[in-house]
Amino acid sequence: MNQNMIYDVSYMDALKRGFKQYVTFSGRASRSEFWRFMVCREIILDGLAGFGLIVDMVLGNTSAASDYAMVLLVILQLVFFLPSLAITCRRLHDVGKSGLTFLLVFIPIVGIFVLLSNLVKKGDVSMNVYGGKTGYTCVTPVMEQQLGLEHTPTVREDILMSAVAIILYVWIFTQQFVESAWVSFNARGMF
Repeated sequence: MNQNMIYDVSYMDALKRGFKQYVTFSGRASRSEFWRFMVCREIILDGLAGFGLIVDMVLGNTSAASDYAMVLLVILQLVFFLPSLAITCRRLHDVGKSGLTFLLVFIPIVGIFVLLSNLVKKGDVSMNVYGGKTGYTCVTPVMEQQLGLEHTPTVREDILMSAVAIILYVWIFTQQFVESAWVSFNARGMF
């Protein structure tokens, strides 16, 4: 086991670790490592989608810049696919579940809630069949230099980063929903 796995990592360290272990489906990922990776992922992907929407609003839908942004968004989604799948499997291992539990997402409505309940649970604090404990030691500013890791984010930083990710996600979703609804209503001759 990597000695750094016992530390509660920052957002950038979680993102780096996710990409370094992009095909590592064995082992464990702490709750904070998983959620910090996912928050970074959402901020990057939704930020790029938001950039494309802003370019569309300013320059119109015919802008080549928004097309490039959307192509880049698709490429980034493909780049994030394997690391996201791997860290999800490792997160499920942390709570003592098989990585195949991820397949619950394909059960309509109920599956996503069962999967989410497993992803938000606190991990096993002792060794389980998938490895030793992870992410329970905070990295202090003094330890930063020794370990080469950034300090563990505060609760305030976690709330701020989560709020940014949620706001971006909701903004992108509502923009897409409003645009789709408008096209649908106009196609029926309602407006």
